[in-house]
Amino acid sequence: MSRIKSDVPLEPTDTVSSIFSTRRDLLHGAKWAVENSGFTVEEADLLISLYGVRELGWDDLERDKEGYVAFRRLERFLVHNPSLLSRRIRKLADAKQALVEVADGDTAAGQHFNSKRVRITKEGIKRIEPVWQRFQQMSAALVRDIPRKMLESHQAVNDTISRRIQERRAGLSDLFSGKL
Repeated sequence: MSRIKSDVPLEPTDTVSSIFSTRRDLLHGAKWAVENSGFTVEEADLLISLYGVRELGWDDLERDKEGYVAFRRLERFLVHNPSLLSRRIRKLADAKQALVEVADGDTAAGQHFNSKRVRITKEGIKRIEPVWQRFQQMSAALVRDIPRKMLESHQAVNDTISRRIQERRAGLSDLFSGKL
């Protein structure tokens, strides 16, 4: 997806397609991070998302006062394939020592009566922490020797692209129709 370097100006598609290429390549690192954990990449993504909310103070995944995250919000947040989310959550909840706990939707907060919420358990935290630590090691190795200014610029570009997509998610047709 990348273009041979030349004096031709960088196109917007070059920037966005490079994100897809990087995501594809990062999947190898994600597989390494979950290796021997007993989790699939998708299960680890789910648990790390809930771990981040509960233990790392991540604020980009909305949760209620009890620390539960609505299935629907989690489904939109996950990096890896969100299909079969309910089945994955049920498997993690039904483990010998439950890794997540599931609760009914909070109708007082406007959730539908048959919606569900989920949060990570202490056992889930214990089991996913080593995976998170391996991901941290991989990340540190990948960005080693990249100047801080480049990392900050990269982060800012990615955050801006994500924010724009999230703001328009309900009206994606406008984003892709050329009405920018």
